[in-house]
Amino acid sequence: MLTSILCALVIVLLLILIWIYSKKNFDTHLRTFIEFNNDITVITTETEIIAMNKAGLHFLGFKNVKELKKKTKYLSKLFTEIRTEDSKYVTGINWVTKIPKGQNVKVQITTGALTQTFLMQVSRIKENRYMVTFHNISRMVAEKDTISKLAEKDELTQIYNRAKFKTILATCLRNAKIHNTPFTIILIDIDHFKKVNDTYGHDAGDKVLIQVSSLLKSLLRSQDSFARWGGEEFIILSHSSTLGEAHKLAERLRQSIEIFSFDIVKHITCSFGISQYETDDTIDSVIKRADNALYRAKAMGRNRVNA
Repeated sequence: MLTSILCALVIVLLLILIWIYSKKNFDTHLRTFIEFNNDITVITTETEIIAMNKAGLHFLGFKNVKELKKKTKYLSKLFTEIRTEDSKYVTGINWVTKIPKGQNVKVQITTGALTQTFLMQVSRIKENRYMVTFHNISRMVAEKDTISKLAEKDELTQIYNRAKFKTILATCLRNAKIHNTPFTIILIDIDHFKKVNDTYGHDAGDKVLIQVSSLLKSLLRSQDSFARWGGEEFIILSHSSTLGEAHKLAERLRQSIEIFSFDIVKHITCSFGISQYETDDTIDSVIKRADNALYRAKAMGRNRVNA
């Protein structure tokens, strides 16, 4: 009887030792495996960091995991989720269990003064063992941002183009209808611009367009939107301004251009047309009224403001 009990205890102890060894061996293999990954790779339980590869430790500025854990044992403390309106994955200390398989979560990691963007993915590799990888997409994000900004700028003057302005105006119009906030449109045309091109050449005309846009931009408020509307025309969306306020602004701009000494043509003038948002306005209607006002300003002799 006693022999049977001792044998049973030995078997139980042996099984426990085998389980402990296999568990340690599993984690050892995992640590070896993640070192082959160039991306930041972390092994965690449902809540705490177990291991991190050298690529991750080096990026974060730690010598080893022990040093890392002195700062935090929770992985979520090392990054910030970039959330959208319909996603919020990193919640609670056991967040790794809640992320669907294959789901990429966009996050940011800050080291010193530098913030970089990553795609994070979680894989369950064993009961209470998860592998979290961070793939750096900062360069791709930066390139995409640069392309996006180039697409919304006028190539010559480097201010907003017509398409971008209409996008901004659509948003402003929508907000105005909801909150009943005023705004105005100021349409600007360089007087006798064809004569500039015919007399001095198109390079001189381009120079005038660049200088006019630069001068106007320097005189506007930071919250106002300014774009090249096409050819020698420019357009301003003056946020939260009334017709009277826009008239004063346009007059100040007109006078500034009139007295400015341009590089080649020396002196030019501009005509201005203004419209104010009305309740039933569309993008086309509010711009059309400004265009009609501009036409009248030019018909009245140019170099003037009309509303």
